[in-house]
Amino acid sequence: MSALFTPLTVGAFTVRNRVALPPMVCAVKPSLGARGADDAVTDALAAHYARVARAGTGLVIVEATAVDAGGRCWAGGIGAYDDRFLPGLAQLAAAIRAEGAVAGIQLVHAGPQGSAALNGENVGPSAVPARPDGPVPRALTVAEIHAIQARFAAAALRCADAGFQYLELHGAHGFLLDSFLMKSRNARTDAYGGSRAGRLRMLEETCRLVRGRLGRRALLGCRISLFNKLDEGGDPGARLEALVRGLEAAGLDLLHLSTDGALRPAGQLEPEMGRAVGAYGQAAAPTLGQVVKTLTRLPLIIAGGLGDPHDADRAVADGHADLAAVGRAMLDDPEWTLHAREALG
Repeated sequence: MSALFTPLTVGAFTVRNRVALPPMVCAVKPSLGARGADDAVTDALAAHYARVARAGTGLVIVEATAVDAGGRCWAGGIGAYDDRFLPGLAQLAAAIRAEGAVAGIQLVHAGPQGSAALNGENVGPSAVPARPDGPVPRALTVAEIHAIQARFAAAALRCADAGFQYLELHGAHGFLLDSFLMKSRNARTDAYGGSRAGRLRMLEETCRLVRGRLGRRALLGCRISLFNKLDEGGDPGARLEALVRGLEAAGLDLLHLSTDGALRPAGQLEPEMGRAVGAYGQAAAPTLGQVVKTLTRLPLIIAGGLGDPHDADRAVADGHADLAAVGRAMLDDPEWTLHAREALG
């Protein structure tokens, strides 16, 4: 049996294989007609995720879901910021679980990358736009930071009540939690900026708060990315180590690493990975996933260029990650997992 099709137990939950559908900004093609109004789940959306699960996928993570009406990413997304969404979320979780997959969902606040048309304004750690020609977000007050952290916790509980078994905070790709990590966007001089520890505080505190409110009702994870921070100077290896160890200490069960090449050597992605890469010795060429696995005992999901079943299998078999996330290829072929099993024998 290929490594990709072996089970994995994390806490009280067993994933039937190592294939994961990662959350995406738009997980359903518009031609499916799956987008509904008012951030609600539609029957077509539930059917799409059920089809992915029916193909044998082990972990199905629903696309980025808003925790705040003022933090939505795009028109036509889904929300978990109000109890009125509970029936739709429960329908979605049940559709995934009925097909044998672990049902996951990602929770997001868009921050400076939000839809100003939907949200009225964008907010961020500082008044720094997400792109040079983009709208300037309003810097959050400390009281507003705490309110957003509470909304993450409330949305997580709502999703657990709906039947989701894995909850993932979106700490990647420049959305709000990730923007606090970015030196280029976080110019704060209070406790939530000014130093590496300060920039980490928002994400770590949010994870810790969600864990405390959630208990062990569901697995808790966080998605992180490094490729959008490579020009920020300093020692990226030390920065990665602080992030990974801080999140583990905050009580996570899983870590989800988004890369621009899961099987590419970390030195190609960032030549100065410092102490983290150094743990492998000068002759080795570890991937970013292998580096992360030296820093934590948490099971690791990795995404980035794993659309070929043999690459996804290699990612698990060779210790780059514990679960292989297949995104774009599974959008093109919702039965990717079934076809991968056939291809790998």
